[in-house]
Amino acid sequence: MIRKKNNTSWDFIFYTSTIILLFTILILKISMKNEFIKTQGEIESLNNTYINNSGIVKELQSSRDYLLSHEYISNYLSDKMVVAVPETLIINIDRLR
Repeated sequence: MIRKKNNTSWDFIFYTSTIILLFTILILKISMKNEFIKTQGEIESLNNTYINNSGIVKELQSSRDYLLSHEYISNYLSDKMVVAVPETLIINIDRLR
């Protein structure tokens, strides 16, 4: 009878540890799946943000190119600036003979 008790206690320990192990594996699998879904959502969000921001960047670059163009600057400053043309200076030097 002592032998049977000992065997029963080992069976109890075996089944208990098996249940705990399976429960732990199940919890880990569920948490990894949730983490995967969360990461997938963040990746899609970042891709959408990148697409939106790249459109804004392209628009700002085209505006910058236009604002730095010679045509825009000359039209903007045509009333405010006058082109300075250098005057020629003629110097006659007579040689003393």
